[in-house]
Parts: sequence; C-alpha cells; structure tokens
Amino acid sequence: MIKESKLAIFNFNEIDKSLIHELSKYIDDNYQKIYDFFEVPVSKEKVKINIIPTKQEFDTLYVKFHNLPQDTVVPKWVVGTCDRGQINYLSITDYKNTDHAFPKKDYDKALDSFKKTIVHEYVHFVNDIFNKVHKCKESDKYLVEGIATYLSEQYTQISPLFANTLDEFMNKTCYHDYYLVTKYLVENYDKKLILQLFQSKELAHNFLTKDLFQKIKDHYSTFQKGV
Repeated sequence: MIKESKLAIFNFNEIDKSLIHELSKYIDDNYQKIYDFFEVPVSKEKVKINIIPTKQEFDTLYVKFHNLPQDTVVPKWVVGTCDRGQINYLSITDYKNTDHAFPKKDYDKALDSFKKTIVHEYVHFVNDIFNKVHKCKESDKYLVEGIATYLSEQYTQISPLFANTLDEFMNKTCYHDYYLVTKYLVENYDKKLILQLFQSKELAHNFLTKDLFQKIKDHYSTFQKGV
C-alpha cells in the first residue's frame, strides 16, 4: 500500500495501515526544528519511507543498501536506516524479533519510541541534504548519530552518566553517549562552529580529541559526584 503525506511517501503492508497516519503526523509536528538546525530549505522531494514487515526482510534490505557481504549478521537492535533518500524502517509489529521487544502492556511506550526513531532517520535524511548543499561528505559518527538522537529527543530521560575514555568513545557504538556529547556541544558552542564541524569529518574529529572531549568529561563528572 502507498500513502503520500506532506513530507513523505509511505510504502507499507495492510498490517501497518493504522500506524501510517500517526507516523506522518509525528513527522509533520517535528520536521521544522530539523531544517532549522541544519539551516537548509525544506526539501521539495519527499522522503520515501518503507515500513518493512519482518526483521528478516529488513536485514536483507539493510545488507543490500549498505553493500555489505551477503553473510553479514545485522545486529538485533538495528531497526531503521536512511540511505539515498529512502528510509527503511521495521514495523513495530515485528519488534518481538529484535532487542526492542516489549510486553503488550508497554505498547504505548514502545510506540512513542517507534515514532521518535522515525524522526531519528528523518534527521539523517535532512543531514544528507545539508551535505549536498555544502558539497561535503558525512561528518564524524558521534555528530551524525548524536544530532539524530538529540533532535528526535530519544534520550531526554537518561541519566547524564559519561564514563568512557576517549579511546572507548571513538571505538564503540553508543547512542547514549553520542546524545550526551552532542547535547553539550549544541547547548554550549556557537552554531556557526557546529555547522562547520558537520562539514568536515577531520575537523569534527580533531575538535573532539583536542577540545570537546575533556570538557565533556569535566561537565558530566559533576553529575556523578552529585554536585
């Protein structure tokens, strides 16, 4: 089935028909702050959002979209991806086969997370537009994923605990920490500098290692000490 909304073209199966209006409205309610952050005009081209019914099908598409070896095992926590103007997103009806499985009584909480994750992927869509406007490649991962978690408000309720060393932070995937780093960056630095970091992976990396990381460690250590 296909539904076209203000910002997106949804491809989905009958089982997800009741979700599409809610997803569409949620994107409509949250898109402007994303474009405002990246300071680019709203795209005239609508994003294609494919709601994939099963984790198995999602994993197959994930491997294909990212040109990975056929025998790649996609982690159970991965349920969404954005690439080449398309978002592939696993239906909440098959979250039972992922790390995001939830009991029936927690459906409303899971749905809230589901909607925030679609906005997370939409942030990547707009980030790609920003890259095209500025003729730059994707920035460092901590920024790319950090801004997606920050603007989607996925981790607003987490505790501000940050215990990684720089080496640990750079070499493992942790969306919780990407969020904390980006939150500190956005709320404490000039917007012009931040957008420059998004235009250069090398600049973003050097800024993190030589300036930002130690300030973040100092900042979040105050929470750990109860100051």
